[in-house]
Formats: sequence, C-alpha cells, structure tokens
Amino acid sequence: MTRQGWAERKVEQAQEGMDCCCITCFAPTYAKLILAEHKRAVRVVRCELEKHQRRRECETNAAQRDMLGGAMLACSNILATLQRGME
Repeated sequence: MTRQGWAERKVEQAQEGMDCCCITCFAPTYAKLILAEHKRAVRVVRCELEKHQRRRECETNAAQRDMLGGAMLACSNILATLQRGME
C-alpha cells in the first residue's frame, strides 16, 4: 500500500523557498487534503475495474470482451501506480 509520508513531503517541498507562514500553518491540512484526494482516486479506479470485470463476465461478444479486457488492464495499471504512491 502507499506510504503515507508522500503527501507531507509534497507539501514540504512546495513550501521551500517561500516566506509565507500561512503555508507552514496550513501544511498539515494541505497534506490531509492531498491524502483524501489520493484515497478517492484509488476508490474510483477500483470501482471502474470492478464494473469492467462484471460487464466482461456477462459479455458474449468476443470483441467487446477484448475491449473490456483492455479497459481492465488500464485500470489495473493505474491502480498499481496509485498504490505505489506519488514520488
């Protein structure tokens, strides 16, 4: 699963070189928002993958099954990338 520290690192990198104390004050909030969006993205991709799997099981047309298989592969690749974390 994703290491949880990547969001904090992104926020820390963004505030480097800035003199604004607002960024420092709100950094934990920003990190939580980034993590929440990441979790949402993972949920959305999982949902799409499951939807394509269900449709593929019921599909009788071979061309449609191949197309759904390609969509499932794309979703799997995106999900793997999201679960590795953003570095």
